[in-house]
Amino acid sequence: MFKKCTGVCYTIFILRVSLRKDAEINGRSLRCIMKSKIIMILILLVATFFFVTGFLKYQSNLQETLAKEIGDSGLPSLEIPSEGSGGEEDPVKEEPSVIENPERVEMPDLYELTEEEAKELLSELKLKMEVLEEKNASFATGVVFFQEPYVEEEILQGETVTVYVSNQNLLGEEEKIAVPLLIGLSEEEAVKELRNLGFQVGYEYNPASGYGKGMVYSQNYLVDSKVSKGTRITIRVSTGS
Repeated sequence: MFKKCTGVCYTIFILRVSLRKDAEINGRSLRCIMKSKIIMILILLVATFFFVTGFLKYQSNLQETLAKEIGDSGLPSLEIPSEGSGGEEDPVKEEPSVIENPERVEMPDLYELTEEEAKELLSELKLKMEVLEEKNASFATGVVFFQEPYVEEEILQGETVTVYVSNQNLLGEEEKIAVPLLIGLSEEEAVKELRNLGFQVGYEYNPASGYGKGMVYSQNYLVDSKVSKGTRITIRVSTGS
């Protein structure tokens, strides 16, 4: 009986020792697993840090390389300058939309000037320019053949001058204009009619019997002749008998 009790007690002791060892082993395994996970997390964090840092550095180097290539090629830079930067920039001349204390100026003669010459001349007078292109066989492409307001008329600075510029490359037929009868009209009436039709006006003043002073007695184009818009029609005005 005693031997049986001793055997049972020994068996129980062995089981307790075995369970304790298993618990210690499991504890060590759990700690090892936790350490492994922590190490993996740290490795991932370090790898992520180096990846992000390397990507940002690569992007910065790429932008610098592109900017250098654009600069060498002469193309305009895509870089947006920071506000208040001290870099020097070429001044851009812009026509002011509003002019303080505008003055009245006399319209210059833009006839047969190029579009660029007309723009420069009007800019000096602080006038804006609107360009209308029309096909006109009598004038080379890019040449002004008509203007509104007309020569020597007064215009306020900041206002817009309309210039008609020839363009031989436009499609379609050129519209020809018939020359009206001007003889017997006063100088003012003849000038108004010609300008309304789109003609330039030339003047000659001579004595003419049968025509009062200031009356048109002759013109250089026959009535109903079809000519291009902008053609200069000369009227001969009587200075009296």
